[in-house]
Amino acid sequence: MKVFLDTHAAVMLWNGDALGRKSEDLLERSAIFVSPVVRLELAFLKEVGRLKPLPDEILGALSSDYGTVQSDDPLHAVVAKAMDLDWTRDPFDRLLVATAVLHKAPFVTRDEQILEHFQDALW
Repeated sequence: MKVFLDTHAAVMLWNGDALGRKSEDLLERSAIFVSPVVRLELAFLKEVGRLKPLPDEILGALSSDYGTVQSDDPLHAVVAKAMDLDWTRDPFDRLLVATAVLHKAPFVTRDEQILEHFQDALW
């Protein structure tokens, strides 16, 4: 089974922070994926000073430590799914959730809005 990480979940996993119990149980038995949008959001967080390491340091460590894979979905397919997610105005959230939707995969997040509106989101 595939599972996708929200950006903050990727940072927390990299940092060794505890995730939600449901999330940790699922991650132990799933192939872990991130959307390339996570990489972009990590770059934005670094640019505004909210993150110190480079995005590729985090993603590289997740890849080597957990086997995390970056998905390579066509942008037009992700955007097509994101168009239906009108419950958020956050473009990162729309694209990240859309990637999970495209794969029919669970999405690990602690974002309350996503948890409320996306049935396959869990923490």
